[in-house]
Amino acid sequence: MFSHESSTADSAVIVGGSLGGLTMALALAMHGISSTVLERTRGRAQRGVAILVSGADLRGAIGAGAYKAVVDDLGAAATRQGLNPHAWWDVYGALRRAAEVEPLITIVDDATVVEVGQGEAAAWAHTENGRTWRADVVIGADGYRSTVRRHVDADRPDATYAGYVMWLGQSPVPPEYLDFMSGPDFFPKNREMLAVYPLIEADGDITRFGWGIFDPRPTALLRRIGVLDGLRVQHTPRVGDIPDDLYIAMAAEAERNWDEPWASAVATAFRNREVIATPITEYLPERVANGRVTLIGDAAHAQTPMTGAGFQEAVFDAAALASTLANAPAPAEGVARFELLRLAQMRSRVEAGQSFSRAFASV
Repeated sequence: MFSHESSTADSAVIVGGSLGGLTMALALAMHGISSTVLERTRGRAQRGVAILVSGADLRGAIGAGAYKAVVDDLGAAATRQGLNPHAWWDVYGALRRAAEVEPLITIVDDATVVEVGQGEAAAWAHTENGRTWRADVVIGADGYRSTVRRHVDADRPDATYAGYVMWLGQSPVPPEYLDFMSGPDFFPKNREMLAVYPLIEADGDITRFGWGIFDPRPTALLRRIGVLDGLRVQHTPRVGDIPDDLYIAMAAEAERNWDEPWASAVATAFRNREVIATPITEYLPERVANGRVTLIGDAAHAQTPMTGAGFQEAVFDAAALASTLANAPAPAEGVARFELLRLAQMRSRVEAGQSFSRAFASV
């Protein structure tokens, strides 16, 4: 069984309190393992558009009790067996509230981790306010720009730009078009592609749809405004970083390119600046473990949204790591077993997405 070797109050420190980090904490709690989640923001600002949730996989990862809390929050329609799009913010909120009431989980906001390390008896994370958090293991769930990855694989610390942007938004569905919202659909046009998907409400109704436009053309703009440094994405551009004339052009293009009801809704979102321009990154891991420190989710295997499996893979990571830690004689051995169990599948999923990116992108 997992041995509590360090002299700290927690068996795991999880760096990153987004979907993967919260799922990881709940998965550990199911096995009786306590954790502290270090989140760099105070709560999270709304971000993302839609997430695909597999109810059976999530239940297996976090256990029946936590899963029921999430289902009660989201509504069973959003987490039934199969992949069902739901608003990112709703999924995040449900996981956060389930974690907040779990006695084995402590969430610390405003905790920006700047360095991680380890010794014979413990691993640790240093935050920018000078505090050190020690535990038996440190788990990096800190996304594509992972700080923890620098410790795990110092020779390959950065995810790379995949060569295109995904413009993300969500819009109301006119009632007369509800019959069209059966699941994710993809519409290619010239060098772009529009993806649309229903967003399922807690009561099972659909009043909004999420959408994303895959677009390789803004690469030069990203370099000009400092978002890209070579192939490294520095940050997601803010609304004010995008020139007004590009929003106007994208609105006009949406009206020309797409059928209704997508055309008008997407065009309105561009005119209202209610769009997130997300540079797509990929990271193909060669290793995800180093002693007592390991990676999950996008920190371990950033992949294009075209795979439709980013959150699902993070759920698989959390389930596997919690299980190997709970059943290993020592923390480092549990981490090593996790890498053996998951690395090949991580690589396979990223490589599947890269085949799309290479055909579609412009770097």
